[in-house]
Amino acid sequence: MKDNFKIAWRNLWRNSRRTLITAASIFFGVFFAVFMSSLQQGSFENMVDNMVRFYSGYIQIQETDFKEKRSVNNSFKVDNALETSISNNMHITHSTQRIESFALTGSESKSIPAMLFGINPEKEEAISGLSKWIGEGEFIASGSKDILIGKVLAENLKVHVDDSLVLIGQGYHGVSAAGIYRIAGLLDFPLPDLSKQIIYMGIRNCQEFLSMPNLITSYVIMVNAPEEVSGAVTDLHKDLSKELKVYPWDELQPELVNLIEGKVASGKVVKALLFMVIGFGVWATIIMMMHERRRELGVMIAIGLQKFRVVIMIVIEAFFIGLIGILSGIAGSSLLVWYFVKNPIIVTGEMAETYRSMGFEPILKFSANIDIFITPAIIVFVIFALISLYQIYYVIKLRTVTALRGLN
Repeated sequence: MKDNFKIAWRNLWRNSRRTLITAASIFFGVFFAVFMSSLQQGSFENMVDNMVRFYSGYIQIQETDFKEKRSVNNSFKVDNALETSISNNMHITHSTQRIESFALTGSESKSIPAMLFGINPEKEEAISGLSKWIGEGEFIASGSKDILIGKVLAENLKVHVDDSLVLIGQGYHGVSAAGIYRIAGLLDFPLPDLSKQIIYMGIRNCQEFLSMPNLITSYVIMVNAPEEVSGAVTDLHKDLSKELKVYPWDELQPELVNLIEGKVASGKVVKALLFMVIGFGVWATIIMMMHERRRELGVMIAIGLQKFRVVIMIVIEAFFIGLIGILSGIAGSSLLVWYFVKNPIIVTGEMAETYRSMGFEPILKFSANIDIFITPAIIVFVIFALISLYQIYYVIKLRTVTALRGLN
């Protein structure tokens, strides 16, 4: 068997151009498949990261009925056991408490319903970078009695920074909630629908407004990467009371999951077409290579080499060519992917505005996940292995006399 490997390796480089052409067809197949997978995976990861940082977090702890009813009556008090469980969890990087409710906003001329968020400003900033959306005015600090409102909401109410805004709502267990607050800043979100209905205030201020001291509606948690969510959720479940429930981001944002699944499906179709083109390209190269070697194979069989051994040699040659093409494709694509991971593509012009209007950063990010290298390599290798069966069929059906004469 050792001799077969030696002969096969030498045969490859007797006609180096032919070998390199065949290996190149595999190289480009792996290269483009990895590049495309990296861009797609990176885009999904960036999309998820944007959405979870802005709203849901990777994980939320809520009272069991809050997800369905969205009422402050379904709030809870954070005890020491829960705080300890969160702080000791190695997967968790940031966490913050929130209150989510609704209120009627009123100015001198108008009243408009709005979403109300009670936040810890410093911790919220670490998670979502909320201050970067301040269009006018300033960000609030812990203990502040001021509020932040969406820019479009301010325009509709005809109010500005430093003006007062009246909030009326329903507090804990039906208590009337009313207050008048100074507008510290206007939030200019890329989504107009969000800018026209959102209000932020300090969590202590919000608890006072809704008459729910020391109560919150959700505990928002961040982890290093999406793949760590399941581990963090499992650990949190151990110390959680029956009145509380842990939700991963995909349960909180099913619309985003559906969007990603749709894009994954369309990406699979595109990659299937790419692999089909690769397969036909490699097949054409293999047919050309076998036709060129027709006389050579005929001579080998004529001088007494069994067809079985010729087949083994051909298979080993195919293995070497496939290995060269795949390894070089992974090496070449990894350098390019690594560069773009460190230097994402900044989208400009009208496309950038489209990204912002959808609530995403105008940037194309790439992923360096190990799966984006392994999966395309395996698929291309399987395609090449299946196409190599043609070589075996060709040798078995080869007629020595006609091969020596150079006839078809």
